[in-house]
Amino acid sequence: MDSRTAPARPLLAGHALALVAYLAATLGFFASALPQMASAFPGGAVAGVDGWQHTWHLWWTQRALANGVSPLHTPLLYHPDGVNLAIHPLNLATGVSLAPLTAIAGPVVAFNVALLLGFTLAGYGAFLLARRVGASGGAAFVAGLLFTFSPFHATKAYDGQLELVSLQWVVIYAWLLLLAAEQRGLLAPVLAGLALAAVGYTSLYYLVYCAIYSLCFALLWLPLRADRRALIAYGGRLALVPALALLCLAPLLVALGGALAQVTGGAEPAAPTAQAGELLLGRSANLLDFWLPSYLHPLWGSAVARLGPLLHPSISAWNHALGYTALALAAVACARRWAHAWRWLALAGVGLLLALGPELNVGATRTGLPLPYQLLLLVPGMEIAQRPGHLVLLATLALVPLSALGLSWLHARYGQPALVAALLLAAIELAPPAWPTQPFTVHPAYAALAARPGAMLVLPVEIDSSDVLRDQIVHSRPLVGGYLARTPPYPFAELTPGVRQLWRLQPDQATLADPANGPPAAALAAYGISDVVVRWERIPSAQRDAARRAIAQVLPGVAPAYEDGGLAVYEVPPATAAPLAYFAAGWYPEERAGERRWRWMGATGELMLLNPTGAPLPVRLSLQAESFGAPRTLALSLNGAPAGTWQVSAQPVAASTRLWLMLPPGASRLLLTTSAAPDPGGRGPISIVVSVISIAPGR
Repeated sequence: MDSRTAPARPLLAGHALALVAYLAATLGFFASALPQMASAFPGGAVAGVDGWQHTWHLWWTQRALANGVSPLHTPLLYHPDGVNLAIHPLNLATGVSLAPLTAIAGPVVAFNVALLLGFTLAGYGAFLLARRVGASGGAAFVAGLLFTFSPFHATKAYDGQLELVSLQWVVIYAWLLLLAAEQRGLLAPVLAGLALAAVGYTSLYYLVYCAIYSLCFALLWLPLRADRRALIAYGGRLALVPALALLCLAPLLVALGGALAQVTGGAEPAAPTAQAGELLLGRSANLLDFWLPSYLHPLWGSAVARLGPLLHPSISAWNHALGYTALALAAVACARRWAHAWRWLALAGVGLLLALGPELNVGATRTGLPLPYQLLLLVPGMEIAQRPGHLVLLATLALVPLSALGLSWLHARYGQPALVAALLLAAIELAPPAWPTQPFTVHPAYAALAARPGAMLVLPVEIDSSDVLRDQIVHSRPLVGGYLARTPPYPFAELTPGVRQLWRLQPDQATLADPANGPPAAALAAYGISDVVVRWERIPSAQRDAARRAIAQVLPGVAPAYEDGGLAVYEVPPATAAPLAYFAAGWYPEERAGERRWRWMGATGELMLLNPTGAPLPVRLSLQAESFGAPRTLALSLNGAPAGTWQVSAQPVAASTRLWLMLPPGASRLLLTTSAAPDPGGRGPISIVVSVISIAPGR
């Protein structure tokens, strides 16, 4: 009996049975890791980084919701301003839905439940899609297994990438989009729009892929032989899907605009560098990838993995295999059910072609042949999406109806043995790897630090390690910096006195604007940084001497409050709440001769003025400068508002000025703007040279 006319009760029972069977298969797939899932999650080396990032996402989302704030911005990273998370793999759909579980059982348990649900529901969603194209129940069930335990999906679990494991919304969207195309009425388009919004709140990558899928789908399913009214109705139903999704995604998209500006520093996208181009090619699929077995297979996976350095020399995690069972069944569908298969074959071809990236690579041969992915790079924002190989998902998705149609034909011709044979082949080919686990183990010092106020600076700064996120789940304190999938500009760490030396683990002698009337750590205390954690075992032995000198320069005479050989905690001494001034953007490095120090400015220069008192503070800013070549008039603005002008005499006559300013609490930017001239020394345009800068309370 056709699935579309089956009686309601047996149909519901069949769906419930399928859902339970997918859950059982998922538990079997992760069986070796199940005993540890209360305190660890399964995954390999990449999961040791990406997995803790996604665990933190669950923790932060629940915390934000509990405190009534938006999860799209966190003050707990990149202190003191916080950071916009819209462009990062926050996976809000999962974080929000599992927030109660995260609050009760913790983020590690929530991560594992999300992992199991991702596989169970992705299988069931594929089952729904396969049934919709007319596959028998048994064939649809096998097609769901082939999809949810596909090499692509298994690899994302092995790498701890929960955002990409959450495939259920993608395949459910594909099913609902097919319903919207084939059925009259608004229910299917509305549900498809909501599913597409869920995709967007799960993964921006998947949102882009679904946009590509939707465009191709709309063209392939266009009812060319229908009358005008049917064409208009078809277009209206499909247009409703993205319209509703965009409406639901509005908060994310608004935040995304700000996040893009934060990551790029507000500048126009730079031209791709040779290094970025090589990385993009390395993250693209190689033509041989599609026809290889999975490198996660417990029997032959290690042999396949040895091809990695040849096919993808710049990355360690790759797996674009399609699966031989799915390919064989798809071939049967194309041979025996062509009228139903050709559109899905076209969708698979689009996915494979785009997954190959900007240029065709075949084995170790770089052909230089340009490919259609280069057109995607013309879309604003796509320059940050550097994972072309992930587009193999579109082919994996298209294989669901293809494999189901092929197996349905075999089932109709050969009966139950065809289903049994397909199940056995799938079980052999998609056998789970030996799951390593990532235990939730945190140094006990962090639990003690949770009781202290203020932000923490954890050293050394490691941009490729998410350990600081794992540890923050225990101590819950704001961090200077922190791990993010895309590192935003962070001038605070590079410019702030005291912070900059510790951030680089290098002492320096640039003290022209450093606090003159207080300890070197005055800026740390003023910005609310109360603890410096040094993980000595992470610092190479050759760099430890410089690290010790940097700590001694910023925290002279301060002994560790805790030390065990591998980790030390330094408490930042409290300081008088006095204003600070220091150089920000637009200045050349400090120079000196004897006791005299100076810094040259280009056409613009910023001074950071810090009021740590918590209330508006009148200050007196004293500056002494000389102009290069000819007198100059500087325009001054404070936080974007005009603050007067300053006439600076030409060298060797020094000009002094005192500015009386009312600083709001926190950091303010004083911008100096004037004309600049080429430097005879070749360093670039220069305008004035500042030799004295000081700030003090006063009216």
